[in-house]
Amino acid sequence: MEHLLHAFDLQRQDLLVPTADQRRAWLNQLWSAIEDHQEELVEALHKDLGKPREEVLLHEVFPVKNEIRFARRHLRGWMSPQRTPTPLTMVGTKSFIQHQPKGQVLVIAPWNFPMMLALRPLVCALAAGNKVLVKPSEHTPQTAEWIAKVVDDALPPEVAKVILGGVEESAFLTSLPFQHICFTGGTGIGRKVMHAAAENLASVTLELGGKSPAIVDATVQVTDAAKRLAWGKFLNSGQVCISPDYLLVEDDIADAVVQEFVTHTQSMYGASPADQLSCVQRSRMINDHHFRRVIGLIEDALAQGARVVTGGTWDARTRRIAPTVLEDVTLDMAIMHEEIFGPVLPVIRWTKEEDLKRVLEATPHPLAMYFFSKDQAKVARWMAQFPSGTTAVNEVILQVAQTELPFGGIQTSGIGRTGGYAGFQEFSNPRTVVAQRSRFNILPLTFPPFTSFTSKLIAAVLRWL
Repeated sequence: MEHLLHAFDLQRQDLLVPTADQRRAWLNQLWSAIEDHQEELVEALHKDLGKPREEVLLHEVFPVKNEIRFARRHLRGWMSPQRTPTPLTMVGTKSFIQHQPKGQVLVIAPWNFPMMLALRPLVCALAAGNKVLVKPSEHTPQTAEWIAKVVDDALPPEVAKVILGGVEESAFLTSLPFQHICFTGGTGIGRKVMHAAAENLASVTLELGGKSPAIVDATVQVTDAAKRLAWGKFLNSGQVCISPDYLLVEDDIADAVVQEFVTHTQSMYGASPADQLSCVQRSRMINDHHFRRVIGLIEDALAQGARVVTGGTWDARTRRIAPTVLEDVTLDMAIMHEEIFGPVLPVIRWTKEEDLKRVLEATPHPLAMYFFSKDQAKVARWMAQFPSGTTAVNEVILQVAQTELPFGGIQTSGIGRTGGYAGFQEFSNPRTVVAQRSRFNILPLTFPPFTSFTSKLIAAVLRWL
């Protein structure tokens, strides 16, 4: 692991706070490198995941370039000292907050959106003025090589460097004394990352998983809701951390919603399961392990009484699973106890809100929650009752694309926030400063030796509060 230590030590040599011009230059160089190698990324992601070109451009390239654009536009304002009010008791001073880099940052990225989830945190970390090591996923080797090439072209290694490798490299990196670690992946590995970070008292950003429910009531416009849900569920073959993991639909409209969902699925990916298995408009499962895991969840559900509404077929040779909808699903089934991360939608019907509470309290903390309803009061009640990291109302997925919004989870679905200003803050230390403006203020009147005047002054201050 000598090369890892060398990369780490190289970035330790100069930790002076970079200027706004330096940070903007880094971001501009990264933008140019992405543009120069964009077609190579399309090819790499097709080899790794079978992603269609359109998905690469929309869901990998666009979010990163949008993050760069947003950071460049607002960087000077973010870096400026943020004045705070001066209370009467501190007259003669001024106070402000100055965001400073945390120092050395480690970014560990997953395989499902390997370019976006590696480079978007990098953009936030660079905007905050840090030095960064990036560890892409070994499960998408072509894209990992592309990330290494782009970062190498854009930035000197003492600013940012990509480390290739597998589990051993990741484990070794997390043992090093970084000031901050940003990890995106499963909850189990997230716990290990947090434990490793604790050894060095490093702060962490954990973007994890969790089962993200979609709740639909009888007031919705059925066709519109079903179309958006079908797109969100089967994007990247369901390998999306904020994909609608399961559907809770009010019984009165359940048949109509499910039928419309199937209709839109067929419109997007083919009229029959055979057509859907050969469709190149969506990606395949990342590897044999995850393919078999999702198949196992389907088979377990069917063995316990679930039934297939559509799909339920697969091709082990291509690692493709036809978009699948399961009804008669119960909380006893394994598919309701772990994040599916595949193109399978379990459907549970509800008649009263107590049914929702029973299901939601039995499943892990969601990274996202989706409400489909025209009843604003009901949505407000659900928002107050059912917590999640992010939420969309009558939409899916879009909350992650809004750069003005912080993105992250709660408890088992994550810690911390990334994206936009929240990402800049996440990778910064907010340094608080109080500076004397005048030697004449009331504080010296409270210095020892204490007198009766001191007591009266203190009593007056306490009454004023």
